[in-house]
Amino acid sequence: MPPPGACNTQDILPLATGSANLESKVELLTHLVESLQSTVESLQASDAKKDSRIEELEFTVESLLAENAEIPALRKQITELKRELCFYKNPNTPPSQQRIKPKKEVDRSKGPKKRGAPKGHPGATRPTPVPNRHVPVESDHCTHCGSGNIEELEGESEVKVREDIETPSEPIVTAYECNKYKCSDCGHEFTAAHPECPQKGQLGLNVILNIVMLTYALRGVLRKAAEHIQSVHGFPITATTVHNVLRRVGEACKGEYERTRQLIAQAPYKYVDETSFSVLGKRWWLWIFRDPDGHVLFALRDSRGAKVVAEILGKIPNGIGVTDGWKSYNIFLQLQRCWAHLLRKVDDVKGVSKQGKLLSKRIHQKFKKLRRFLDKDPPMEERLRQKAVWEQEMEELVCKFEKYKELHVPVTYIRNGLGSWYTCVAHPGMEPTNNLGEQAIRECVLWRKIIGCFRSDEGAENYQYIASLVATWRFQGKNVYGELKELLSRELCMRAA
Repeated sequence: MPPPGACNTQDILPLATGSANLESKVELLTHLVESLQSTVESLQASDAKKDSRIEELEFTVESLLAENAEIPALRKQITELKRELCFYKNPNTPPSQQRIKPKKEVDRSKGPKKRGAPKGHPGATRPTPVPNRHVPVESDHCTHCGSGNIEELEGESEVKVREDIETPSEPIVTAYECNKYKCSDCGHEFTAAHPECPQKGQLGLNVILNIVMLTYALRGVLRKAAEHIQSVHGFPITATTVHNVLRRVGEACKGEYERTRQLIAQAPYKYVDETSFSVLGKRWWLWIFRDPDGHVLFALRDSRGAKVVAEILGKIPNGIGVTDGWKSYNIFLQLQRCWAHLLRKVDDVKGVSKQGKLLSKRIHQKFKKLRRFLDKDPPMEERLRQKAVWEQEMEELVCKFEKYKELHVPVTYIRNGLGSWYTCVAHPGMEPTNNLGEQAIRECVLWRKIIGCFRSDEGAENYQYIASLVATWRFQGKNVYGELKELLSRELCMRAA
């Protein structure tokens, strides 16, 4: 399009070259030249504006690149932080170990949430015990004016009950004079034994019991245990002595530990789990085995492989394993896969897409149905029928969601466990999750956070013996102190030859 005011040369040229007179031709040609000059000037001005605009845009681009030169470095840092965050928060991390937990939406429309226990809570106030000691309390003067002219009011008194423990007494040092004898019939010579006299060392049973309870029941480190005994009981003792006592107790617990292992190996099903533990700066694994009767066994090994399961339970373990999806557990002939791990897997993708949200919803619905069904404790015939239906539905769910690439991880996890998600339905009493195993291993995790690591193989070995028995007595509702006293009396104190 010609610039404004310019004439069309195609209309003028015929007139300028036609039969018009000379003056008309000159006038037309002059007008044509002026028009062309105007057009050239307009085009030159337009090019100047374009060049100016190009320079302006180039300057803007250079400015933006200079200001955002750190974007690649920030992207790299974000990637590294996401990778580090996955170590603390991922679907394989149980809620008890998640250091960064999602914020829960709280409804503040009804005001701040009331603190304390919910309505209907039984409370924690201890009932008043029956007194085993009565102390009459009298007065010989008036507490108001100090007068001694007072009289007792018949039938009126106020009873106040106090519970307390005895004041720690000074150490008791007992010398056992063990006489020696010779049998006149067979000629055998022997030394008389006292049931409270230790076979080895000079520490009595009460001191040994206190050391074990302080270190294992209260998670006290060796130095703190020694400090407590010396401060409260006036009994001078060192951390090295505490270590030697625990080694002796560990040896005494070996027999009961082996009996516990045999009971768990023979159980119809067992809950198995493992967690990392540092021994001498190297990564070991603390395994936990728990049966339905509350027997617990810990085993510290430098392997996370199936050979540990075979060592504890046998090359072909008896019964069913309630486990997560770790491949080492495939040594079991039959498994009950943990639903708690599955729920965390599907929850990890519910924000990825609509299909991920739908998959999470479906799995949660299935778990709720399973939980309600088990709580009713139906007869075996109904259990087996329902088990077949649910296993078929789980296969159909895999077929439906396997076409979505973003759901590859959870769908593969479900597929690998097909046939093992509903094993508990056919075995009354079996839990659909491995929460009982994780519950038992939680105490070990706390211990790991306190001590950091074991500084000797011997310390790690003693820990598994003592901790296994303490955990077993606790989950069985037994008195840990009483059971330990009975065991150590039998194993550490002198017996007649």
